[in-house]
Order: sequence, then structure tokens, then C-alpha cells
Amino acid sequence: MQHHKNQGQIVHHTVLWAKPPPPFLKCNVDCALFNNNSVAGYGLCFCNSTVHFIDGMSNFSHCSLMPVEAEAWGLLEAIKFVFAKDMSSVIFKSDCKVIVDIVNSSHMPQNELGDILSNCKDLLSIHTSFIVNHVRRQANEVAHSIARASLSNPSPHVFYDVPSHLYSLIFNEMA
Repeated sequence: MQHHKNQGQIVHHTVLWAKPPPPFLKCNVDCALFNNNSVAGYGLCFCNSTVHFIDGMSNFSHCSLMPVEAEAWGLLEAIKFVFAKDMSSVIFKSDCKVIVDIVNSSHMPQNELGDILSNCKDLLSIHTSFIVNHVRRQANEVAHSIARASLSNPSPHVFYDVPSHLYSLIFNEMA
């Protein structure tokens, strides 16, 4: 929740998680950096238009990445996950506006970030029903929590269909 003072008044802005339109799935992506950026982790969570949790995943790597590179790596892994699961019509949501802007433009930086995002764009070009959009950080908390927990598992950890009685816990946290 953000507070803005406007002529002596406090205005509250609540950022809510929004469900994707049918037939799309939404994939929220986020990363976390640990140990002075020498370890990067990512978190993914997928849901459908009925707010049904489909899948999630976390993983980490011992590598030296800048935060924007870690975000790009998380997006690349999300796209690979979608291909491996043969999903279609996916909206990828990242809270890193730089990543979203580069992926949706014709400009590609000539550095490590550009290399990662070039791989993303190559895969995205195969499916015209894949979209990459920006989401405010406050609406990306579940993916960030999964990324923070990535160090808790020694290898990639995949979360599958969550029982319906846990939906409210997951999606209230997203709001």
C-alpha cells in the first residue's frame, strides 16, 4: 500500500492482483539475490482465469548476476517451463519494467542482459499467444516469496495444483 500526501490528505492506493482473461494463464515471475549477488533465485506461479493455481516453480544458481539480469534469467526459465509443459496463451508478468520494455521492443542491448533477453525473444516468437507485461511489485508478492524460498530446496522445486481450500491463502497474499 502506498501513501501519497496531497494537500494535507493521505490517499491510499491498494494494488490488487488481477486474474488473466480467458483462455490465458498468468505467470508471475520474480527473482531474489543472496550473498552479495553471488546466488540468484527465481520464483514462478501460474494461475488461470478462474483464479485456480496451476503450477509454480523455484530454483537458484550460484552465479554473479546484476538484479536486472537475474530478473531476465527468471523470465527465460519461466518461458522454458511453459514450453516443457506445452502450455499456450500465457501472460508473463514481471515487476522489472526494463525487462518488459526490452522484450517488447526491437532494441537489444549488446551485453549479458541482451544475451538472456535475446533467448527469451526467440522463444516468445514461436508462440504468438505469449505476452510479457509489467506488474507492480506489490502485486507480485507470491512470485517474490517463492523466489526468496528458492534456497530452501537443493534443486528446482515444482509446485503443482493447490487444493481449493488453500486458494484464499495464496491469492489473499497476492492482493
